[in-house]
Amino acid sequence: MKEDSIEVWGFKTFRPFRIYWALEEFNLKYKSYKIGSRTGETQTKEYLNMNPKGKIPFFKHNDIGISESVAAMNYVVKNFEAPKDFLVPTSPKDIAKIDEWSYMCAMELDALGVYIMRRHQSEANNGLSNLYGEAPNAIKTAKEHVNRMLLACDRDVPKHSWLIGDKPSCADIMFMSCLQVIKLYKININSDKINAYYERVVKRKQYINAMIESYGQPTLEKYIISNLK
Repeated sequence: MKEDSIEVWGFKTFRPFRIYWALEEFNLKYKSYKIGSRTGETQTKEYLNMNPKGKIPFFKHNDIGISESVAAMNYVVKNFEAPKDFLVPTSPKDIAKIDEWSYMCAMELDALGVYIMRRHQSEANNGLSNLYGEAPNAIKTAKEHVNRMLLACDRDVPKHSWLIGDKPSCADIMFMSCLQVIKLYKININSDKINAYYERVVKRKQYINAMIESYGQPTLEKYIISNLK
């Protein structure tokens, strides 16, 4: 499929990041619109005509628009020529395992974990309690849930490679998108394998490019690179 016109709306959150990383892996040219949540930029008539949800991210390829990060990531991977160093699964087993990682990350780590913390932590802790209210017990149980899920993941995280063999895949994009927010919220990851995996992944050029596109160089250095020291 030709690149033609690829556009991404959204930045400064881990969901647009997933799309940027996929695009960087496939070395595709794209135009990014740096609009943010709760800024009014997602509520304009023009934007709502494209995405009635009024949220970010939004991905567009020619006349195809996708408003969910996981679907947009998968669209990129399934519709453009794959690079040699990125895994696009063909076997039923690999397809199922990548789906398993992706769905687990989207639900257990994202929706039931870091996003609850995001909504109810204080602004000083990178949260939005000023908008959604303080909920200490919700934060506590969300952290406990994240820790349980990471402990469950420990068995399946390899010591020296990517999640599904010797190439990164959508599973890695999903897992890392959540891990970096877990690190941001200073949740201690009690797994040597996951911490070592994190340190390997953040050195990948495509990951770094996607982080800069999503968050900017200062955030990359403050929250990601600093965690390696």
